[in-house]
Amino acid sequence: MASSFFQKYRNHTPLPQGPYVVGCTDIMVGKTKEGSFMRLYYPSKVTDLKSQVDKWTPWYLGDEYTRGLAAFIAPSIPSLFSMLFNWQMRGVLTPAVWEAAMADKKFPVVVFSHGLSANRSIYGTVCSELASHGFVVAAVEHRDSSACASFTLNDKGEKEFLLFRPLQPNEKEYDLRNQQIKVRVEESIRALNVLEKLEKGEITNELPSQFDLQQLKGRLDLSQPIMSGHSFGGGTTICTLAKDKRFKVGVALDPWMFPIKGEVETICKDVTQPLICISTEAFQADVNLKAMGKLNAETTTFVTIKGTVHQNQCDTPFLVGPIGRVFAGASSPLDPVTAMEINNRLMINFICKYLGEKTQTCNTYLTYLESQRDKTVYGLYGKGKSMLGWDAGYHAI
Repeated sequence: MASSFFQKYRNHTPLPQGPYVVGCTDIMVGKTKEGSFMRLYYPSKVTDLKSQVDKWTPWYLGDEYTRGLAAFIAPSIPSLFSMLFNWQMRGVLTPAVWEAAMADKKFPVVVFSHGLSANRSIYGTVCSELASHGFVVAAVEHRDSSACASFTLNDKGEKEFLLFRPLQPNEKEYDLRNQQIKVRVEESIRALNVLEKLEKGEITNELPSQFDLQQLKGRLDLSQPIMSGHSFGGGTTICTLAKDKRFKVGVALDPWMFPIKGEVETICKDVTQPLICISTEAFQADVNLKAMGKLNAETTTFVTIKGTVHQNQCDTPFLVGPIGRVFAGASSPLDPVTAMEINNRLMINFICKYLGEKTQTCNTYLTYLESQRDKTVYGLYGKGKSMLGWDAGYHAI
């Protein structure tokens, strides 16, 4: 599979493996930064994903997003990077049916927080996998200038873009990231507030849409909300769990602890919910592991996927060729399909365990994880290599 995965997925990210065909829509509540903006992945009524390929969700979000990503990944050659990225990504699809009707059942909810310089689209593989197993996933697009781009709407309904904010000369990294993570926590909490209002049928979408939000009325199980995220979003997950006890379970993918280095003991002490930290091998330097070690050992599960790099927990490896993966820090010893499958099944099994859902799928995934045990290490572990790509400032703790 490792040798053929890029050819197989070059025009779309991997197909979700759960029993539901995934639907997708964007929701904006409030036109300003004080509102909420998310991509919603959900179980749909569609029964045949491949027959709906003409309605799959475009992965590419526009030139503004590319320019913001270029400002972070390739600041010395932003124009060249933008041109190549646009050429490569314009036709890529996420295998989720755009604005499909929602399935007639009540589903648990997940709020997902993206990493530094990412956006609401780039974790489509993780989010659609969760949705295919019966979760409604609100992938927040943060508007604290940590996303590659985002936008608000003016009084005429026109987009006003918010681009990624690079670190300024002589500016302290910690001051900026600590300020941003506080905004991110509030945005994550607002996303749960929106889900609660969607459950009551009280939300109007500011974006043009054919998707009737009334479909969500009475179909969101808010008894045990899950908070999740990757990298900066993993740190956001930990902080959100500490602040808002409505969230009952946490999943932090490669949590980046640098933005809370001055508050790590207090914040980690306040995380009392079950939490799993799923780490990639190359990302976890000693200083990050030490900070993660402040989390409650009785309620926190630590696991590292061997042979992986930071980008294995997002869509990047499935979007670019071998040279592009090296350039973006997404080239890993473990093939990306296997890395993503292990990551997603760890997530799903942990969530099902604490939601009390013992499904046949979860039992099958547990068997799979046992078969891949040589590729995982339980407990705090990492080789501490310098990380490539996003969140490169983590070493500055």
